[in-house]
Amino acid sequence: MEFRPFTIDAPQAELDDLHERLARTRWPSELQERGWERGTELSTMRRLVAHWLDGYDWRAQEERLNRFHHVVTTVDGRDLHAIHERAVRPGAPAILLLHGWADSFHRFAHVIDRLTGRDPATGPDEPVFDVVVPSLPGFDFSEQPEAGTVSGRQSAEAVARLVEGLGYERYLVHGGDWGGVVAQEVARAHPDRVVGLHLTDVPFPNLFLVDRESASEAERAMFAAVDAWGETHGGYVGIQSSRPLTLSYGLSDSPVGLAAWLVDHFGYLSDSLPSDDDLLTNVMLYWLGNSIRSSMRLYNEGLDGDWGDETGDAAWSGGEDDGAGDAEWSGGESDGAGWSARIEVPTAVAVFPRDISQPPREYAERFFDVRRFTTMPRGGHFAALEEPQLVVDDLRAFAAGLD
Repeated sequence: MEFRPFTIDAPQAELDDLHERLARTRWPSELQERGWERGTELSTMRRLVAHWLDGYDWRAQEERLNRFHHVVTTVDGRDLHAIHERAVRPGAPAILLLHGWADSFHRFAHVIDRLTGRDPATGPDEPVFDVVVPSLPGFDFSEQPEAGTVSGRQSAEAVARLVEGLGYERYLVHGGDWGGVVAQEVARAHPDRVVGLHLTDVPFPNLFLVDRESASEAERAMFAAVDAWGETHGGYVGIQSSRPLTLSYGLSDSPVGLAAWLVDHFGYLSDSLPSDDDLLTNVMLYWLGNSIRSSMRLYNEGLDGDWGDETGDAAWSGGEDDGAGDAEWSGGESDGAGWSARIEVPTAVAVFPRDISQPPREYAERFFDVRRFTTMPRGGHFAALEEPQLVVDDLRAFAAGLD
């Protein structure tokens, strides 16, 4: 596999066009400030756009990101981008870090130096890692696959081939959100290569594999909380899985619209918002790559557009496990092909209090060989960006306990 060096370098014409669009922003006619109750807070968006226009420096962010070693390779005829940073000590284990949606590879910008040991605060006895951070297919600088092929399983095979091409026969995998879905599919398909699986959530599609009648009291409470979330905040999933193109016209054309759509998720799923620069850099990666539509394909194609059980009834939890092809939710194969919901790879789960759900350990144990289960004191869905040290410490503790 050939790897080509890659440097982030946005054409100045695109930055000039962006500035002109921002300067012409037409704000919504919202009559009353109600915080984040009805969507991205108006005062937050006004602050972000003012900073975007007069304070934010994309070229400085490019320079910061280009400190890392970026590569591009070809998988199934499409370019796949990744950061590949080696540890300060030779022979270190490798770790694959996988982002999700509404974020990007930038999710891990503050953990890479800590994990490789380049952070001056790294102690001499603390574990360090070779770090691989791909842009998932269709995100950022990775090309989208051909029509009809986007799924957790397809993305997992692409990133697994990337890691193998970099020379790693054994490695750890970490992920959250769609990155968690992809991470579990890497572990499912390559249990001989994955030393350990570290997740910041139990992947959402796994909800559809559980018969609620068999659930514990703690699991029932989690299901009820997820149902409530679906009614109040989960509408974006239905839109992106059913009408992604309609939505994408506005988000591809308006930088403020794109920022509001993405930042909304950080607003209600974070204990404290990441910095304005971090929020805007994440938006810029979507804007410059015009990747908002391709990033939604995981919802539209990876979830098969099926938001209920076989009767067609809406069911955030998927209802009962009726055996009607539920494995497709996680990119797996049917039970008749030997597919199993459980993955026998040593697994750690770190639960953050502002995430979408608070799964109990027994729920995680339905799907994984759980060796470590940590309830974090703070943080949310984008933990590696919001609380990078908590994520790094938990990864190190998990890795130290593996054979």
